[in-house]
Amino acid sequence: MRYFLKENLLFAILPLVIILSFDVTLRMQNSLYKEKYEGAKKAKDSIEVLVLGASLTTYGVDPDEFDLYTYNVANLAQSLYFDKRITLSLLPDLTNLKYVFISISYHSFAFSSQFNRDYWSYYGNGIKYDGTNYLLANLSPTIFGYTPKVSYTMLKRKVLNRIKYGSDILDFEVQEGVNLSVPITKGFIAFEGRDTTQFNHDSYAHMSKSYHEIIDESDEKEEIIADLEDFIRILQAKKIKPILIVPPYYVEYVEYLNKPYLESNVRIIKKLVDKYNVEYWDFLHSEEFDISDFYDMEHLNRKGAVKFSSMLNDSINKLEKESKLANRSYSTR
Repeated sequence: MRYFLKENLLFAILPLVIILSFDVTLRMQNSLYKEKYEGAKKAKDSIEVLVLGASLTTYGVDPDEFDLYTYNVANLAQSLYFDKRITLSLLPDLTNLKYVFISISYHSFAFSSQFNRDYWSYYGNGIKYDGTNYLLANLSPTIFGYTPKVSYTMLKRKVLNRIKYGSDILDFEVQEGVNLSVPITKGFIAFEGRDTTQFNHDSYAHMSKSYHEIIDESDEKEEIIADLEDFIRILQAKKIKPILIVPPYYVEYVEYLNKPYLESNVRIIKKLVDKYNVEYWDFLHSEEFDISDFYDMEHLNRKGAVKFSSMLNDSINKLEKESKLANRSYSTR
């Protein structure tokens, strides 16, 4: 009987030991969220331009193409809600910050939560989504944070990549298409080449349908806009210029998006422009980009990111020139 109980006890304890081992490993593991956030804190005295947004700017804005010191804290599925709060948490130390790129994606006014990524982001930067209980996520990231399936996949990839590439790789989880041997620079990583399977009618239709479902179910628009307005006011009060940007999509994919909803987004942005006198740079329909600039229907590859970033840099330099001329004119009065 004692032997039977001992065997059953060991059988019951084994899963707990595995989960605890996973938890310890995940707590020590780096992530794109942590890498970007900690990197921004280290570069706090240098940052003059801060890049916010979701995956479009995560992969689309390369800080190395700017003359001013630029840092990219955009992240996958990162909403305006988290853009604002990440910035505000860093702002007291960003003494040289002049410009903030606020990226407006097709779905930016539809949701504020990052869904499961709320926990993933929290592990990297400590920013909580209002109304979410983080007690269980703190207790076990394996079960309640990343979830068992994601936790297993992350650790499996880490082991396989270490075997395949050795130690000189990105030490955090990245999407397929990112070159593991190229280090992150000022918060930026890039897609390489092009995923040819994504450029077709079925892919366009599937992606646009998934967004339409989120948009149709959303009732957050007014709250998100009010929160964004507050963010703009805070930045302007600190003499920091917010710049609203709309990154490019592949031209064929744009035709599958809901045109009335796109027009609604434009009306919202133009109201903000008129009310707060902010810059608004819309590249959604830009003819400067072709298929060779895109990794998939939504995301620029490294080549496209260099092109887009160079365009943004030219516009920033123009603002800098205008600002200096205005200050010189004012000082001679």
